[in-house]
Amino acid sequence: MSNFIKDIIISQLEFEGVDDSEKFVKLFFDLYRIEIFKSGLDLILTKLQQKHLRFEIKEIKGWDTNVGCFLTNSQSVFDRTLGKFFAKNSLKIILRSLSYNVLAHEMAHAFDFESGQNLDAEFRKCIGFDMKDRQAQILTLRAEIQRLMVDALKAYPQHQFLNELFARYFELLSISRDVVSSGTFATQDVMSFFENTTNYITKIFNPKIQLKIDPKIAAATIEIAKQVKLEAPQQKFQERVESIQKKSSGSWAKATKSNAMYLQGWNKTKELKDK
Repeated sequence: MSNFIKDIIISQLEFEGVDDSEKFVKLFFDLYRIEIFKSGLDLILTKLQQKHLRFEIKEIKGWDTNVGCFLTNSQSVFDRTLGKFFAKNSLKIILRSLSYNVLAHEMAHAFDFESGQNLDAEFRKCIGFDMKDRQAQILTLRAEIQRLMVDALKAYPQHQFLNELFARYFELLSISRDVVSSGTFATQDVMSFFENTTNYITKIFNPKIQLKIDPKIAAATIEIAKQVKLEAPQQKFQERVESIQKKSSGSWAKATKSNAMYLQGWNKTKELKDK
């Protein structure tokens, strides 16, 4: 693996307890197994190299159920050459669990923030089209979508829905069989269900953030992606398509109702912004 990239990561890691830098680096590198992650990961590395981002890994306290968060701190910095003050964002990702899904989720919030893109435009439409009146045919994927992108959102105010759905799309990818060999669905299963969202990330979001990435980092991680890639995962028959007769079950109606509720919330927010 590239020592150049590894050193960039380790220099911006801080552990509250036992130093587990090697595990962190492995989790980070393994996410390069999914091609759509590369631009976001390269952006994270660029911010680490610039000392604009730090990772803090803290021990879980008995009373704290929050396994991760993304924090921003804006400071005014004076540029002597130009004689002007500029706003400088200091970014921090706090993790209380070293796992693919927590790391992917919190980094996706950083992708979102650093991109400067408005998720209330194209992304809102794409995720809405993907989820409205639809459910995944793979049972395990359907259950994860319900848990992460429907049920879990009930704990958030509506103005955070889009940011959370964006992060949870990447979280779903991080637990696919292409990253974790024991996963119960493949990356392509996620991308196929979220076809519009995947196209948005690939054709709109990633090309814009690529402009902010250090070219040396982008070149170095091409080799990392090749080295960590798993062989094509075999799809298990028992995980596949549910009987067509079950599509009208009660859980389908419940999921549709929940989706309709947050889609209605987005529309209300959009109406307020348009006034």
